[in-house]
Amino acid sequence: MRKNRIRSIVIHEPDSGDIHALADKISEFHADVIERKLHQSGLTMEQKIAVIDKILEDLKSREIDGLIK
Repeated sequence: MRKNRIRSIVIHEPDSGDIHALADKISEFHADVIERKLHQSGLTMEQKIAVIDKILEDLKSREIDGLIK
């Protein structure tokens, strides 16, 4: 079993109801995590590009009316 493994992330909507205000911060967080993991992975540049392409493909396949489900 891996230590310090993230099991889930819960985002509480602010009282103002503007969940879109958090979108940039969440996207930046995910980009930082992906960048760090790729840097630590020891993969070649081509393999890293393939991983990023697969992530983008997965996100696009889950997109409905501009929202990722």
